[in-house]
Amino acid sequence: MLGMSSIGMLEIEGRGNGIKTNIVNNVDIAKSLERPPEYVLKYFGYELGAQTNYDKATGTCIVNGAHDSKKLSEFLEGFIKKYVQCYSCGNPETQIKIKKEDLLLKCRACGFVSEVDPRSRLNSFVVKNPPEVKISKEEKKLKKAEAERVMDAEKAAKREKKEAKKKKEEEGRDPNEKDDDESASDEGDEDGVVWMTDTSAEAAKQRAQEQLTSATAAMVTQGNIEAEQEAQRKREKKKAEEEARAKAEAEAQQQAEEAERQALAQQATPVGSVQHLLKQGADAEAISTQLKTINPPGGIPGKMRVLLEAVFGLGAPEAKLADTLTAHRAQVAAHAKDAPSQLALLIALEHYMSVSAPERVKETPIVLKAMYDADLADEDVIMAWAGKKDAAGILGLDANATKDVRRLAAPFVSWLQEADETESDDDE
Repeated sequence: MLGMSSIGMLEIEGRGNGIKTNIVNNVDIAKSLERPPEYVLKYFGYELGAQTNYDKATGTCIVNGAHDSKKLSEFLEGFIKKYVQCYSCGNPETQIKIKKEDLLLKCRACGFVSEVDPRSRLNSFVVKNPPEVKISKEEKKLKKAEAERVMDAEKAAKREKKEAKKKKEEEGRDPNEKDDDESASDEGDEDGVVWMTDTSAEAAKQRAQEQLTSATAAMVTQGNIEAEQEAQRKREKKKAEEEARAKAEAEAQQQAEEAERQALAQQATPVGSVQHLLKQGADAEAISTQLKTINPPGGIPGKMRVLLEAVFGLGAPEAKLADTLTAHRAQVAAHAKDAPSQLALLIALEHYMSVSAPERVKETPIVLKAMYDADLADEDVIMAWAGKKDAAGILGLDANATKDVRRLAAPFVSWLQEADETESDDDE
């Protein structure tokens, strides 16, 4: 029933103060909701504070001003909740009932009578313009059948009376004289058939009312069937959601297990094993022992390469390398206490920027300055490294492989040289 209850066909007409919105499918929407089109249109007008115009002959529905379908769809949802759906079971098959100045919704599914908030502005319009009372096809058939049955009963009664009168005349009796059976019948004899021959308007009305009650019961039964179907759809939806949630949880569990397997696999590598110790908060001695155990190629520079890559791997992908290095200064400083180890650290940086993460080579001068500021590489060590173009050869890199690192480091090295020369001039 609610399948068409969405605003999707709008035409903006006019311009300036005369601009207006034509809701092309408003009549179809109202029909699907079993409500008069003017009710829906007036509701929009009240919510928007705009005048409306409904042409019953053409079905044109106009709201003054320019409005978008999203806003009108939101108002339509409000109309449905307030003037269509049962307040108890949520079924949309309700009938509007007017009791004095009150507006009620009678649910065909559960029988609940909802009372619409009397403060709603549309109420007075509905009270003044009540919906047409429509009789269902089944009710029409029942009324027609009852009328035909009453008519047949009346004809039968007249025919019997006429035959009885004719019989009396043939027997020479007074036609107006009542027989004993007729008298007993008048007195309410249980063997009589008064209920078949009672053709009074009141009796006919009572029988029609009984049949209408049966029709109403049939409608309620149909409403209950539809309500059960809706409940079944909800159960199926809930089951599908639970299955989707279980599937998502299983996938998450699988991903977690895969991540754990990858973490274990990474720990099996030299860099991964050191990084695992760093995450565990291991001291310098434990890390030093681990570096000796894995014994990477390249001597001290090789061990520094493993340590530096492990430290850089602790930072988030978007974090600056200099910030990550500064955050873990203590772990690095414990292994860079003298000139040889500091030189090894610079060679490790050169390898990292050239091989492990060449996409981050532009960060070279910033990381160099961070090392200098954190006392991880003294000035004379940096100068010595800068003067030895093939320093990374111990890790298998030639001067051509590290040219970008050297080029980007040159401005920082020049700055150190200038600062040193200025200090020398000052001393003289």
